[in-house]
Amino acid sequence: MKGERMLRLKMLATIVALLAVAGLQAQRPSIKGSGTLTGVDYAEIQRLYYQYAWAYDSCAENGQAFARVFTPDGVFVAGGRVIEGRAKLAEFAKCPDRMSLRPTQHWIGNVLIMPSPEGATGSAYVMQVNTAEPKLSTSGGRYEDIIVKGPDGWAIKKRTYVPAPRPAASTRP
Repeated sequence: MKGERMLRLKMLATIVALLAVAGLQAQRPSIKGSGTLTGVDYAEIQRLYYQYAWAYDSCAENGQAFARVFTPDGVFVAGGRVIEGRAKLAEFAKCPDRMSLRPTQHWIGNVLIMPSPEGATGSAYVMQVNTAEPKLSTSGGRYEDIIVKGPDGWAIKKRTYVPAPRPAASTRP
């Protein structure tokens, strides 16, 4: 009996604490121009990073799933290449005929999300692992992002891929 009562008290205390946190979250200003993010915002933005990688690597919906992680006028910049708008992004992410999964996998980590007046900025390390070559190969760098919240949720407005610097060739014999 005493153990059951203690359990009920702990459950009640947990519920009260959760309601208090929810009430504080509800009092926060909206994201538009506020420079603040809620815990839910952080989770949704982090999920966006993983949706990006899965959509590209799996050729999902013939490139359309990849394009939807961007805003309608979203931009992807890699080197000298600039891809703008969902139609061009979908075309970029489309797999070659008879391929339903890319041999390259994108591994994203160390995601850093910061509030901004526009919504959020993000930065993450990315490693591309190619499993199709006779010998496993990797390359990588980082993403620098501008992320905004629209009627359909969070989306990437601009993503810039910055390749990792290559070490100088050794001059040792």
